[in-house]
Amino acid sequence: MTANRRFRLALDILMTLLLPFLMAYSLIGEVFHEVVGTTIFVLFIIHHILNRRWYGALFKGRYNALRVFRTVLDTLLLVFMVLQPISGILMSKHLYTFLPYFSISAQARSIHMLLAYWGYVLMCLHAGTHMTNLFPKLGKQKRGIRVLVRSLIFAISGYGCYAFVKRGVPGYMSGRTIFAYFDYSEPVMLFMLDYLAIMVLFMTTGCLISFGLAKVD
Repeated sequence: MTANRRFRLALDILMTLLLPFLMAYSLIGEVFHEVVGTTIFVLFIIHHILNRRWYGALFKGRYNALRVFRTVLDTLLLVFMVLQPISGILMSKHLYTFLPYFSISAQARSIHMLLAYWGYVLMCLHAGTHMTNLFPKLGKQKRGIRVLVRSLIFAISGYGCYAFVKRGVPGYMSGRTIFAYFDYSEPVMLFMLDYLAIMVLFMTTGCLISFGLAKVD
């Protein structure tokens, strides 16, 4: 693996690992939330600079089912990941107080929360579409290891389905729930583990969709 490839991988891993912290808004404090959000946005910009050839290739070549899916997914993710930090900056109480003040309504805050949960799911799906190359490598391992790893992935994904509902994510994504609820008596680690399980769920989903669409000409 080249140094450039290692750097890209490290950047993507760091951005992914920071995501659950961003979702723990009230549990980690507003200042840390803004720091994490800013960090992820900067990493996202660097990610796009490193992958700028994607833009030049948009109107080249043939579009099969997998490419259409990836392009639509990546475009939606780009829109969400730009609008989310912008709405967050407009509501900032700490890092961006030097900017002109804007009177933000409760509706605008709901929009920011909507963008946050959709952005989380879309980013996990996006990551999953780029993990398909791991399964051929897994196929070369001993049968016991293959069974163990696959069982672990699907077990975590199964719990991720439960955590997805338990944490009320469908309500946030549909806009039915306009306030984020946190149990302050709950250890932050348990909250993080639930969102990591949700992450594994959607990464697995993105990977499986990619495998399925790859078979469609």
